[in-house]
Amino acid sequence: MLSTLKQKYQMMRARNITEFSGYKRQLIEVPNAVFLQWQAKAKYEFPGIPSDAIFFARATEGLMMFFDYVRRSNRPCALPSKAVDSVWHAWNSWSSIHLDNFCLKHFGRTIPHVEAAQMSNEMDAALANCLVTAQRAEGRLPGSASLPRLFALDRKLHMPQGYSYFATSLRIGFRHMNTRAADTGKAIYPESFDATQLLAAGLISNLAYEEMMKKQAKAASAGASCGSSCGSSGNSSSSASCDASSGGCDSGGSSCGSSCGSSCGGGCGGGS
Repeated sequence: MLSTLKQKYQMMRARNITEFSGYKRQLIEVPNAVFLQWQAKAKYEFPGIPSDAIFFARATEGLMMFFDYVRRSNRPCALPSKAVDSVWHAWNSWSSIHLDNFCLKHFGRTIPHVEAAQMSNEMDAALANCLVTAQRAEGRLPGSASLPRLFALDRKLHMPQGYSYFATSLRIGFRHMNTRAADTGKAIYPESFDATQLLAAGLISNLAYEEMMKKQAKAASAGASCGSSCGSSGNSSSSASCDASSGGCDSGGSSCGSSCGSSCGGGCGGGS
């Protein structure tokens, strides 16, 4: 009885997610068979993943976001969410032909599922392109330290072994999540997200770069004064206002490419 009521509630919530999504037109055309395939198969490929309708609806909405970013971009995009990838895998295994036709209808092209290993050194650049494209789509400053919804999805959904992205006042980083969906290990700040690299790659304009530099200088100045006051103060609670991440950090290029692009490089925006 309780199980049936819970399932009905989850289905109602899932329908609400579709109803109020900016991708409603696409989501209502996702076959129920994809959901059933995902429920049956995802738990084996992604151990510990929830199997409820709410999780599926959120992850599928994330897949629509990603497909939209591929459509908007003329460069390869990489997927930053394992939750989203679980739906992509299930849809591909149910019917790759249906998925191709769906993408042609709603996004104007087929979107191949490219494994991370096949993308090699392109992964870092593809992930940075996805970030900037997502920021533009959400009306954020391209390349800024602001986190788009797609990048925040694994953390929001508590995806086991997913990617926990976060934004400080200066930059965007991530931590790996363990089997219990808790953050683990050091914070990693991908070098490809750096403003200088984004400008060199042609992903942001000179104007956006200058704006980012101003904001970073302002944030760094505020952080320096905060660090000074925190260091000299005997009140440990004052450190709560300081913008720093615990657990150490790495600035990584290839470390991001091999691990935070999910298991797929995802539809090459202008390539294959």
